[in-house]
Parts: sequence; C-alpha cells; structure tokens
Amino acid sequence: MPKVPGRAGPIGLAVTAYDVWRRLSPRQRRLIAAQVKRYGPVVVAQAARTARAAKASLDKRRAAG
Repeated sequence: MPKVPGRAGPIGLAVTAYDVWRRLSPRQRRLIAAQVKRYGPVVVAQAARTARAAKASLDKRRAAG
C-alpha cells in the first residue's frame, strides 16, 4: 500500500482516490460501492463523535489555562 505523505491535503487525497478508483476492475468498484453504502454512515458518525470530543477537550484546556 502506498504511503500517504504527512502533509497530504484534500486535493491530493481526492486525486489519489480517483487514480486508485480508475485502476480497479468494475467488480471491485461494485464491491467498494456496496461497502461504502453499508458502512459509510457508521464511519461518518464516528468521525463526528471524535471531532466533537477533540473540540470539547481543546475548549476545556483553553478555559483551564
């Protein structure tokens, strides 16, 4: 698996994802689309929870300091 540089921005990640998508066979694309449809909402909810917790922790540290 190729390593993603530490400073990869949203444009670079989008271009890389598109490049990988183009290289997949139609069957693999269908499998990935099905997995995204099933697990995508779960992943987004977890990311939102993590972001809220990080913001709350940062706000707490700023208020204390």
